[in-house]
This record gives sequence, C-alpha cells and structure tokens, in this order.
Amino acid sequence: MKKSKKALALGVTLLALGATACAAKDTKSVQSTAVTTESAAPAGESTAAESKQAEADDDKQAAAPEQLRVSIESIRSTRERESGGETGMGSQDRFYEYPDWAMLPTVPDGATAALTKALDTYADTQQKALEAYAAAHQNSAEDTSLLNQYAGGVRLTRSDSNYLSFVRGTDSYSADAEGYTYDSKTGERVLLTQIVRDEKQFDSAVDQVTQETGMTELAALAKEGFPANKLVWALGNEGLELYLPKSDGNYVMYNRVVLSYESFPELFADRVKTRPAQYAADLVPNQQAYIEGKRIHVSAPSGQSDSFTVEVDNKEHKFKKSEESGDLLSLVFVKTAEGDYLYCEFVGDIADDSQLIAVNLTDMSENTELGTPDLCTGFDLQQVTDPATLFLNARLDTLSTLTADLPVSVGQGGKLEAQGTYQYLGVTELHTKQALTLSLVKNGKESGETVELPADTKLFFYAGDGKSYVDFRLEDDRVVRVQIASDENGPDGSLWKIEGQYFDKDVFTGMRYAG
Repeated sequence: MKKSKKALALGVTLLALGATACAAKDTKSVQSTAVTTESAAPAGESTAAESKQAEADDDKQAAAPEQLRVSIESIRSTRERESGGETGMGSQDRFYEYPDWAMLPTVPDGATAALTKALDTYADTQQKALEAYAAAHQNSAEDTSLLNQYAGGVRLTRSDSNYLSFVRGTDSYSADAEGYTYDSKTGERVLLTQIVRDEKQFDSAVDQVTQETGMTELAALAKEGFPANKLVWALGNEGLELYLPKSDGNYVMYNRVVLSYESFPELFADRVKTRPAQYAADLVPNQQAYIEGKRIHVSAPSGQSDSFTVEVDNKEHKFKKSEESGDLLSLVFVKTAEGDYLYCEFVGDIADDSQLIAVNLTDMSENTELGTPDLCTGFDLQQVTDPATLFLNARLDTLSTLTADLPVSVGQGGKLEAQGTYQYLGVTELHTKQALTLSLVKNGKESGETVELPADTKLFFYAGDGKSYVDFRLEDDRVVRVQIASDENGPDGSLWKIEGQYFDKDVFTGMRYAG
C-alpha cells in the first residue's frame, strides 16, 4: 500500500505483494465520482443513547491509553492466475498469482472480547467479499493486469486502548474505499458524527486545512458528506484523517487531509485527542503538521539535491542528505521516552532504494546511521502507530525478487533495531516440481518434525532471514522451511542451492527475479 509513491520502482514492488497493495482497478465499470458511503451503524454499533453516555464520560477518561500491538495478515480468494513465457522479470516457464486478496488487522494481545469479536467479523466479511469477487470474475482469469483485482489493502492509523482505526482501499484507485474505527473497549464501530463535536466547527476546520494544502475544491465534498456519515475517514495519531476522492473519469485518487487534534482542540473530546505515552504517526509529505505542540514542515528541492530543510515553529534547520537522492517520499513522526524523532525518506540513488534520515526534534541533530538493511525502501506506511512495532520495507532476492517487511523498534538516537525476521505480506507463490521433505515451523522455529510434500505443492512466501532460509505457508496454513545457500554459478542461471542438494530451477516454478 505504501508504494503508490514509488511508481518508478513498480516492477519490484508488484512482486512484493504478489498483487500490489496499491492494486489499481478500472473504475469505468464502477462509480468513480461519489463519496464512498460508510453504512449506518448496524447491530452491535453505537446507539444514540450510548453515544451520549460515552460523550459524558469522555472527559473523565482521558488518561493516556495503552498501545495495542496490531499486525497485518493477508488472506486470498480461490481464483488463481497462471502465466508463462517472458514475465518481464526474467524468462520462466510458469508463474502464479492470486489476484484477489485482502489485508486484515490481527487481534492484538490485551484486546477486549468485544474488540476481538469486531475484528473477527471484519475478517469474515472480507473473506466473503473476496470469494464473491472471485466468483464474479472467474471468466477474466486470463487478465493479468492490476485492473482486475479486489481492493483489499489496509492502512492502520491508530491502535490503542481507546480506539482502533484503519482504512481499506484508499490506495486502490477505485471508488469502494471504506473507513473503520472501533471503540477498543466496547468493540462498537464509531461514526464520524460521534467523533466530531460540532458540525460548524468541522466545516470551518475543513475550509482552513484545504486552503492550506491547496485542495479547496474538495472542501464541499467533505462538508456535504459529514452529516450523512458518507466520508472515508480514520483516527490517526496526529488527528482526524479524511480521505477525499478525486476522479479523472477513469480512476479515483484519495487525498489525505488531516484535521490535527492540536490545531482544532475544541472539535474533539479529550478521549479522542489523548494518545499513548509513546506513539508514531505517518505525516503527509510537503504539508504542515501539528503534533506534540509543534508545527512541522519539511521542504526539499524537487529532484536530486544535497540538502533539505525542517521548519519547526517558524525556525528553519538545514540538513544534509545524499547528493544523488531525490524527492521527499514520506515523513514519520515518533515519540519515545528518549525524545521525538522525525524520519525523512527520500528517493534513493538507485531503483527501489531510499535514503532514510532521522532528525532529533529535541536538539535538531540528524542521524543517517540507522541500521537499515540494504535496498531499504523506507517504512511500511500501512502500519505506523507504535515505535515498538514499526516495519521497514527491503528488497530480497531469495527465490524471487520480493519486498518484505522487517519489524523494528526505535532505539537510542533514533536507531532502528530489528525485532525479528523478514515477513512477506502478499500471496506470491511457488509450485514444487518434485517431491520434497521439509521441516515444519512453529512460532518461527523448526519444530523437529518434517512433512512430505508431493510435486505441484503450492508454497506461499511467508518469512525468512534474507540469506539462509525462506519459510512458506501451505494451503492448510502449516508453515515449512526451505534451506537455501547462495550459488550463482549453478547451471542454467540457478541462484540458490536448495536443502543442500538441489538447484532452485530444478525444484520450483514461479520464481521471478528483477533484471
């Protein structure tokens, strides 16, 4: 989902997810102008009486909430595509994908039974939507473009003991995006009219922010959609996020507009404005942000340059970056016990690479030695809420060229410390050419058990260390480990030795490498 901003690196990014999280969908066949309707609260959501009581309790319950450490998993439909010949990423006899897939926020530790039930219901709804879409498009299985896929990517914006919030489909170029915000205690889905205290103040805030951002043409859309709960929105750690659609007649682009808690304090109850003691927020690049009592704006010349400017409360600070790096791509604000950091990501000097720089907002120093992996492409912006559970995107070439997530936490001086192995988010798969005996994996470790896999077994990329093994999920959700060793001198272009005795091209079909 993050990588809509990296069209220049799309070839590799598409492989990252098997079906990109920014999956474009042809919207000539769907409504491409109207605002997506968030349905009225069904059974289980807040009633008017409950809402009034909640509002009465809000200001009494404004203690800092606890982080809920939510992760994201992928599910797929049953529709499989098979292609052959030249893939554009190297010649292969066959390769495979599941075009219809969705991402699901997982139930975090410490979640209430009510929130657990709400997320389980969302997962069931998405699984049914996937299957329905697959059934309706079985006859178009030969269409391998991104224009024929279910828009199931999510962006997690807030996850604490007060609220859990995310949006679906806002990077899909379709008109079916939705926002989901739950009360973390009751599991009830919250309406925007329950979050915003006053419609006139909301209209005024929208006018102000859209004028600041040069998007005044979208103001009317936001103001008209508010009273009917017909806006795509989410609660973020900076503020209320509105996703306002703009169509060119073919595709829908969603523009993210943030009404910050600090700029409009009277607009929200204290319970909405109060964040965990430590948190992270994905800020909108090239726009002003208001967070932790600061006004922050980052500016950098378009194209390659060797510097950029961070403005904090009208005071400018200049910083160095690689002369070969390009445009500003993303901004991530992180509040830790040690201090506040601003991570600035710029286009790298090679394809699919980024330069990530941390600015310490306490002493305005910079750190470029962050411990990021090779071919790092910045943070995974699908899940930026908690400094202890952030994710970096990096390109791997283990049995295919794919982007995987490396879980990290923010340490001393803003350094990013790895908290596990790489994780694949998508549904990219390989098929076995021969029978294999592989180790079963439980909780990230080999269990001591093995499993016999017949030829033509489907293996879905799941995790790995980027050098010595790749874990795959089977169709029955068991996980197996394939041991690999680099061998660039293998026959017929093989790159890896498998289980110490086979060459990769003798074992798998479906491998795709960049270049």
